[in-house]
Amino acid sequence: MPHVRGTVHGIGAMITLVVGSILTSVVREHLPVFAEISRATRRLLVDLAGLPISEDVAEVVVPVGVLMGIWVFAYEVRQL
Repeated sequence: MPHVRGTVHGIGAMITLVVGSILTSVVREHLPVFAEISRATRRLLVDLAGLPISEDVAEVVVPVGVLMGIWVFAYEVRQL
């Protein structure tokens, strides 16, 4: 049932985007190294790569990517 898997992954992606944005703000306040990683990601994506995205979006790429990886891993483990 590909449509079920697509729907589940779509909902997971939307939830991850919202939670990742909130989580990024909270973690950045409490872990200075995370703030530095966010700034480095922004520099890589905006300054060096020249991608036309806002700096706020560039800073949440890494945490959202990590959350998406966890979501997909957990989903696939559950499917086994």
